[in-house]
Amino acid sequence: MDVDVKLTGTLAARTGTHSARVGVADDATVADVIDALAAEFGPQVRAGVLEGSRLRTDTVVVRESPDGEALTAGSRVCDGDTVRFALVN
Repeated sequence: MDVDVKLTGTLAARTGTHSARVGVADDATVADVIDALAAEFGPQVRAGVLEGSRLRTDTVVVRESPDGEALTAGSRVCDGDTVRFALVN
């Protein structure tokens, strides 16, 4: 399935893009999306948003939807989702 990703701030600078589309398995999580981004743009992406298997404390991931659902590294994603990664100060 495909998931659209929006990147802001430092993450966009690290990857060289503000948006990407990644293919992941049907039962994928946010961590799988991060791994797919790292495979395409380099390991600095993973290091920039994860500490071990958890999101870094300065990283926020939100499913773009009317309620702006906050996600964790273990949250499932669905085909056609758009997730936005941002660093907070």
